[in-house]
Amino acid sequence: MNPNVDRFIILADESANWEIAGLRQLDRLVLALNEFAKSTIGDSKIDIIVLWRPDTPVEQQWRPQPPRLTHCRFVERFDASPGDERLLNTRLLVKRSGLEQFVRDSVPLDLDQRFVNESTLWQELWRTFEGDCRRALPQNGSWRYVSEPGDIPRSEQWLLRGSGKSRDGFVSRYLNRPISRPVSQFLLKTPMTPNVWTLLITLFPVVGFLFLIRGNYFGFVAGAALYQVHSILDGCDGEIARAKYLDSDKGPGCDAFGDLIALLLFSLGLGVGLFRAADAASFSRWVFLGEGVLCFLLIASRLGPHAFDLLRRGPAAVTSSEHDESLRHSGGRVLGARLTSLAFELTKRDFVFLAFLVLAALGLAQWILHLLFVYAVATTILLRHGRVTRPDRSPTFV
Repeated sequence: MNPNVDRFIILADESANWEIAGLRQLDRLVLALNEFAKSTIGDSKIDIIVLWRPDTPVEQQWRPQPPRLTHCRFVERFDASPGDERLLNTRLLVKRSGLEQFVRDSVPLDLDQRFVNESTLWQELWRTFEGDCRRALPQNGSWRYVSEPGDIPRSEQWLLRGSGKSRDGFVSRYLNRPISRPVSQFLLKTPMTPNVWTLLITLFPVVGFLFLIRGNYFGFVAGAALYQVHSILDGCDGEIARAKYLDSDKGPGCDAFGDLIALLLFSLGLGVGLFRAADAASFSRWVFLGEGVLCFLLIASRLGPHAFDLLRRGPAAVTSSEHDESLRHSGGRVLGARLTSLAFELTKRDFVFLAFLVLAALGLAQWILHLLFVYAVATTILLRHGRVTRPDRSPTFV
């Protein structure tokens, strides 16, 4: 990558106002340039000039002003100092971090002195850029050219298709994400923010808890179903954040905190529900209650007094953490690397809550609690075995 790529001309026409996945195209392109600048030129800023189509009325010309633009500055025209200008237009749609690949493969623009005649130059530059995009093959699906408004729905689907996470389990990839993406596509047309969505869907585990403590078959199935719905919809906040460039330091912490609350409520609600369902004279009812309370305490103990610190620490709360590394290391020494990797896949939240729903439907709610208890005890032992004492990470389970 040439470090001197710090000047960009954006050709704008009516497509600048096309709203794709909740952002106008000109806003999206400038935010992509801001992300590109942060990753390639550090604390420096890139210069951007927006050239509107010559017949666009002045009152319809506008300049992006998102508060998140920290590495861009708008200029009226470029000076004559040496540089490496690149050309873009508002019909270019790029995925997150996809602009770097596009710029790497693009040809530098040689403006010379022709730039003084903007009105005659615009059409020539537009034809050149459009022709280059149509002839080029997008690398790794990182960008595409949106020719007309009718392409917008397909473009939104394409944009969300790559919004998964590297740590997604196979249930997320093949069941949860195909459901959450259409929901996210709808939410992107609303003012919904990722953190507000995270808080809203916390209602599902809360209501699920109320069903679980009923202690009957319907309550167990309905409760498990609501936790599965929460697991699916929990993917929407990240999809919205990535599509709208709304990533924040507190976002991962808020998400992890919501996941923790869901798991704690599930374990306690299931224990109370099975306690109520068992015969009053049966000793097993106290076993169920004890398992539920111990699960709650063991999982909560991972964070100790810093549980609410998740909301402040942000990225430090992401589930791919040192806890995971410690568990893999300790589990590998005890169980072997292959069995440990399999255990990690089977204890990911997407698989777990689907399995819990299946077990509840089969009338085996007590086995859900037994498995959850074994998980809580085993991971606690392995973490201590690995001598990890930092309490600022969320459990693998969430």
